[in-house]
Amino acid sequence: MLVAAAVYVPSLASGFAYDSRMQVVTDPFLHDSGNWFDVVTWRVLGRDVLDNNRPVQLASLMLDAAVWGREPIGFHLTNLVLHAVNALLVCLVVDRLLAQPAAPTGIVGSTPADPWRMLLAGGAGMLFAVHPLMVEAVAEPSFREDLLATLFTLTAIRLAGSLPAASPGDRPAWARAGAVVVAALLAVGSKESGIAAPALVAIWWWLFERRWRGDWILAIGGSSAVAGAFLAARFLLAPESEIFSSPPARLAGSLVETLSIQTRILALYCRLTLLPWPLSAEYGPWSLRSLPLALAGPLVAAALAAGSFWGWRDRRAAFGVALVVVSLLPVCNIIPIYKPLADRYMYLPMAGVAALAATAAEWALGRQTTTNRRWALGAALALLAILAAGSVWRQQVWRSSLALWESTARLNPQSALAALGLAEALLESGRAAESRGAALASIRLSGEGWADPWVALTLAYDRLGEEGLAQQALGRALALDERLADPERCVARLAMHRHQASALSALLARRRN
Repeated sequence: MLVAAAVYVPSLASGFAYDSRMQVVTDPFLHDSGNWFDVVTWRVLGRDVLDNNRPVQLASLMLDAAVWGREPIGFHLTNLVLHAVNALLVCLVVDRLLAQPAAPTGIVGSTPADPWRMLLAGGAGMLFAVHPLMVEAVAEPSFREDLLATLFTLTAIRLAGSLPAASPGDRPAWARAGAVVVAALLAVGSKESGIAAPALVAIWWWLFERRWRGDWILAIGGSSAVAGAFLAARFLLAPESEIFSSPPARLAGSLVETLSIQTRILALYCRLTLLPWPLSAEYGPWSLRSLPLALAGPLVAAALAAGSFWGWRDRRAAFGVALVVVSLLPVCNIIPIYKPLADRYMYLPMAGVAALAATAAEWALGRQTTTNRRWALGAALALLAILAAGSVWRQQVWRSSLALWESTARLNPQSALAALGLAEALLESGRAAESRGAALASIRLSGEGWADPWVALTLAYDRLGEEGLAQQALGRALALDERLADPERCVARLAMHRHQASALSALLARRRN
């Protein structure tokens, strides 16, 4: 926990960037105490609210808003604490995992002594704590959903792992099994990917128990039932939305093409896990240019084959593989999602990566002398220090909107969204001429058919005092999206920041006159 906290201390000086600017600063929902009843009772599932399908996430952000208002330090502090607790949970889960038999015989070949097992579990927690792929989820308050889903998923796994083995002399641990059910419900209430919690509890039972008893039936059946009921309510109660006016679309025209792109995305995740550079807030075709299907397909197939073989030989490795695969499935694009690729999607899977690293290290250390083990420990600490330095550096990218979009536009120069974000951030920083250039780039990259870059160009021209060009750009924006004629409505549907709406309203007033 202390390592995780120390690595993320720089984030406490960061402002709001990306979605948190809209959710915390612009949207009044989190700051209205009258919304607590709907959030606590989960009636918010039927309201057109950002994250209405994640009431646990909303409750967490509302607590911060009640204490800190719109000051970013408190939101970042909560994320830091949650990440530190998750790192501790990884230690506890991995320690419990390494205590399980590797083979069906129940004999664990050459397992190191318990102090080494505790050291390996600690190393797994440190790997999870300091890996740069974690930065996006920890440094952006609006991505807390991943921290919360991981918190409750790992809690459910750890509680299930502590259920006593089914034998004639053991009594069912009803309270602990009930806690598994509650944790699973909170996981899926934090984010849809929390549906992995009941599946992982069932996989733990299959690998290490395989004998039915009342508490296991409650843990598996109850957690599956509440998670399934929540997801059903989430879709059945979903309101007509102005915030999400169009549903997510496939990555490509056909399922085969979608699977082809998804394979390349998975290959990129593999690479970023081993070599977490360069990381970006916005990936796209440019990010996958070095991973054609001819390379990505064999890479993913080899990873799956290696994981399957390793899991067949060692049931603990099988659980580590399951933790990676099952937690990735909800954020794959077989069922379309709005953002096809993001660092934060690897937050929970990295717990599985950490478990696999500990299992592999246990196997290797069990065959080494004490001296060699010490050398290996030194090498591992050096690697963790490098990763920690990478995480500290990556936090600087998330310290402000300008830093974030400058980095993203540099790494992904074909992204219209990155260019738009940069245009808006530059304008807020008083660099109107540069904002105009970024807005023009976003218009070009989007094929001139997206209204938002035209709005950014309008505001840049207005700031530069070029009224005629501003009105021309505004006319083009209105032609693409007539809803822009009502800036206040745009703010209400979270499509525009308040300061943008004020400037746009003034331009519209002059246009009418």
